[in-house]
Amino acid sequence: MLPFTAEDLKAVRTETFIEHLDYFESLASTNSWALNTHCTPSPAARDTSLPALVLTGNQTAGRGRGNNAWWSTEGGLTFSLVVDANQLGIPLQQQPLIALATGLAVCETLEKQAPEHRLQLKWPNDVFLAGKKVCGILVETSASQPGLVVIGVGVNLNNSFLSAEAELQSRGTSLYETTGQKYPLSSMLIDLINAIENRLYDVAGDRSELMPAWRQYCLLTGRDIRINTGREVREGTCLEIDDEGYLILQTETGRERIISGTIEHF
Repeated sequence: MLPFTAEDLKAVRTETFIEHLDYFESLASTNSWALNTHCTPSPAARDTSLPALVLTGNQTAGRGRGNNAWWSTEGGLTFSLVVDANQLGIPLQQQPLIALATGLAVCETLEKQAPEHRLQLKWPNDVFLAGKKVCGILVETSASQPGLVVIGVGVNLNNSFLSAEAELQSRGTSLYETTGQKYPLSSMLIDLINAIENRLYDVAGDRSELMPAWRQYCLLTGRDIRINTGREVREGTCLEIDDEGYLILQTETGRERIISGTIEHF
């Protein structure tokens, strides 16, 4: 049985803001497909109505941030949204908030399904459930098409980590493994897309509620962390994530605002 039926795909089109949908039974990477197909100057890309959704029932070579890979098996939910930030009214300086808004939307959606379990956000792009990673988010842009943003989302929904390597088993979980329940992929996808849409409009409009809501789920606040910014490795205590999405780090020499990086230890 296919993960998504024709009726499922029709429901996605009619119940969300998606204008164009590409569905594959199997695909290496939804983000790579989205970038190479919808974020180029080609006539076909220009004719595609946005927002677009790239969806697969089986992602075989998912990518995370940097050189990280995204592990996924049957029952996982992997997709990419292609949005025009200009169309949504999100200025360039606010685009770093897109990843945080997406993480918040995922967190809030999963919390409705697992209200007895703690959901947290690890800056800038991971969702944790009961202390383990349940979702990863990869936001990418195209230099040739400024304004177009690809939002890749991988949620461990009905999959199991029993076949994963021991290290992954210790760090990752799924909604199914945590609650013991199976979830309909199509309705969860619709709920996630709608939640992401709403939070993207928060980025574009009145952001007064966005980051206070995000901070309620913050995993790192008050923790001693090590962060790799790409230029250097910094250590200190995470004080908060501010309203612009910067991580505020208290080091031995003072406070620093960090716009992006990889948390190597927390």
